[in-house]
Amino acid sequence: MSTRVIVTGGAGFIGTLLARRLLARPVTIADGRPAPVDELVLADLVAPPPDVAGDPRVRAVTGDLAATAGQLGEADAIFHLAGVVSGAAEADFDLGMRVNLDGTRAVLEHARRHQAPPVLVFSSSLAVFGQDPARPANPGGPAGTVGDDTLPRPQSSYGIQKFIGEQLVADYTRKGFVRGRSVRLMTVAVRPGKPNAAASSFVSGIIREPLAGLRATCPVPPGTPGRAVLAAAAPCRGSCAPPPSATCPGQPDRDEPARARHHPPAPWPTRWTGSPATPRATSSTGPTTR
Repeated sequence: MSTRVIVTGGAGFIGTLLARRLLARPVTIADGRPAPVDELVLADLVAPPPDVAGDPRVRAVTGDLAATAGQLGEADAIFHLAGVVSGAAEADFDLGMRVNLDGTRAVLEHARRHQAPPVLVFSSSLAVFGQDPARPANPGGPAGTVGDDTLPRPQSSYGIQKFIGEQLVADYTRKGFVRGRSVRLMTVAVRPGKPNAAASSFVSGIIREPLAGLRATCPVPPGTPGRAVLAAAAPCRGSCAPPPSATCPGQPDRDEPARARHHPPAPWPTRWTGSPATPRATSSTGPTTR
């Protein structure tokens, strides 16, 4: 039995890791038997890394997703990872709406035209959660405990766009167009590569940049719960105080040629998966898709 998979955002951090795993060994889709991937379509603005692109089973589709969705062809499973990250979506509202909302609709409409409804995995985010109005305000602090019954209360354009995407996946699933699953991804730390525009990018930066001899700024205000953990996680040079190349608010800020500044922090990480309407907490079990 042949297996065909589409990954949007296939040249990104998570997309590349997923592509390598899909190519490495058989995968199980829905209630089927484990089978190797015969064709993997990777859609992104740029080409995938050479080790992935060099696999004869890989076909790369580059360009704006809303314009190239029709080139993806049919698939047994679609992983929709493409999107504009949190800080960038907040800074450029139109860009966030075009990519995170219009792009998601384009993928769903493409899936809707399949002869058989594909499994569709939508990468949502913990940004759909926010401060509970029933709790005392705690600016800069945790939004409270997140459980299976916690209602989404997005407080950013990115969170709103991801929550709308979840509801679209739920409705397309209800109508029988796709077999949808929404996964609220957690923050990744320490993330390799250059800083991106995610609100949580600083969590990686305060460890990654000092190790590379670069300066990083920790934007978490003094007194914020968990700030001590961030300071302790930063690479130390002879003590447990923040190293010379990491600056936190309230400390002297020395100018150096290389410097990295990032956006304010996102809520603490949580991993979710399950049905689009009622996501549930779980741990990662690999690319078995049910």
